[in-house]
Amino acid sequence: VRSVLREKRFTRQRVLFFEGQPADFLWVVRRGEVRLYKGSPDGRITTLEALGPGEMFGAVSSLDEDVYTASAEAVTDGMAWCLPRRVLMSLVAEVPVLAVEILVVTSHRLRDAHERLRSFAHDPAPARLARALLRSAREDGEARVTRRALAEASGTTVETAIRVLRRFERDGIISLDGSNLSILD
Repeated sequence: VRSVLREKRFTRQRVLFFEGQPADFLWVVRRGEVRLYKGSPDGRITTLEALGPGEMFGAVSSLDEDVYTASAEAVTDGMAWCLPRRVLMSLVAEVPVLAVEILVVTSHRLRDAHERLRSFAHDPAPARLARALLRSAREDGEARVTRRALAEASGTTVETAIRVLRRFERDGIISLDGSNLSILD
């Protein structure tokens, strides 16, 4: 498929597409990080997931919908490969195992979404923020994530996120140094 892939560079905070726009591509992050999010009528944003290199997005919309069901924004500078929808549809028809692989990725994301929905409904804010921190952290325990992004990913307000993070720092769970956050425990 390399000959039909389009490379799209993106800069931090650039919106790649908005919810409701035509789903013209299946996207794969090549470099950088992208977040998928949905907005509410009152302007609140909920981050659905953050994706890194090798992860695809827009697949369900490309296969099943005419429009994207969420918005995508670059978290960092980077690049994505874009596979046009018409090419994807013909590939799926020719190579059914591709559809199975897309289904596997989608089912993992659905399972994660169900767990986060359960968490939003039943877990207190500190537990949701801790989970969002763990998802954001690299293997060395470092997380370069804004308080706003943590609040959106955990379904809380920025003020609550700041308060909980300060408590985590007092309790020796994390270390904060400007925008750098280290998970200690």
